[in-house]
Amino acid sequence: MKYSPKSLDEYKELEKLPSVPIGEYLEVVDFDPSSNCFYEPVDLHHSFLLAEDGLSPSQSIPQFHQQMVYAVAMRTIRNFESIHGRMALWAPRRLNLGSARRIRIGRGVHPRLRLYPHALREANAFYSPEKKSLLFGYFQTKFHPEADPVTVFSCLSQDIITHEMTHALLDGMHERFVEPSNPDMLAFHEAFADLVALFQHFSLPEVLEHQIANTRGDLASPNRLGELAQEFGAANWPPRRPAQRDWKYGS
Repeated sequence: MKYSPKSLDEYKELEKLPSVPIGEYLEVVDFDPSSNCFYEPVDLHHSFLLAEDGLSPSQSIPQFHQQMVYAVAMRTIRNFESIHGRMALWAPRRLNLGSARRIRIGRGVHPRLRLYPHALREANAFYSPEKKSLLFGYFQTKFHPEADPVTVFSCLSQDIITHEMTHALLDGMHERFVEPSNPDMLAFHEAFADLVALFQHFSLPEVLEHQIANTRGDLASPNRLGELAQEFGAANWPPRRPAQRDWKYGS
């Protein structure tokens, strides 16, 4: 039977959130191991938030971070299902025991992908095939030697969220894509995730119209549509780690 992509209303029906951000596809778990604390979950059914269409953008409110990762992740899933004509499924959990020993935990389809907005106190974010989760980091940096340090949250970057979501979606399509069977396999994962993050810019009509107006229609000139994770990139220049990575996928 041919798969029929869901409408936006159908996605909203599936993803009716209780007080804890959890839906048909995703679950937000806001535990910060560095501080050993759970942040109170956002309640998107609160009358004030419903009236305001959600929380306003904020660097300092963990509940907005939860809202951000959930919203961007669901947009990525919706675009994926619409374009590919198939449901998004998560691969079974795998436990890496070393020495090429890897076991699958559980049978069938893993029900939800977990999102951890404050999982790491470091300049990193990645998809974990073992935990079947997206883990986002945060860190302090200075954008100028004389400036005060600021905290950069990878969970507030639409590009990073989309990039890591794409790793999870690819893993659900073909779990052997995580195997470094040749030098190009992991490069394919990274390149594909970057392209999806870039193309998702074009799914935002207001952003697209703004950038077309700013560049006078010349999208070959420097513009935000062709940039990825500017704040994260600026905070990590010069690079803090080598380009070669292990088999976990980073942003």
